[in-house]
Amino acid sequence: MNLLHTQDTHPCVASASELRSDAGQRDVVTRGIATLGELGVVPAVEYLKSNGVRPKVIERVLLEPERRRTLA
Repeated sequence: MNLLHTQDTHPCVASASELRSDAGQRDVVTRGIATLGELGVVPAVEYLKSNGVRPKVIERVLLEPERRRTLA
């Protein structure tokens, strides 16, 4: 399933280019994941897009939970 029409590349873990850039981005993504659980995929995608999260990151964090970072 490709909600964002990005190129399908699915390595086992996040690549160096997908590393989180800052704490603000982390907080937005964390809230987007919470929105997924509370309201579903469409509101989560819209929230993340409206906060400037790149489509590849949105796809990875919402559709591939095994590839999410652990909160440390």
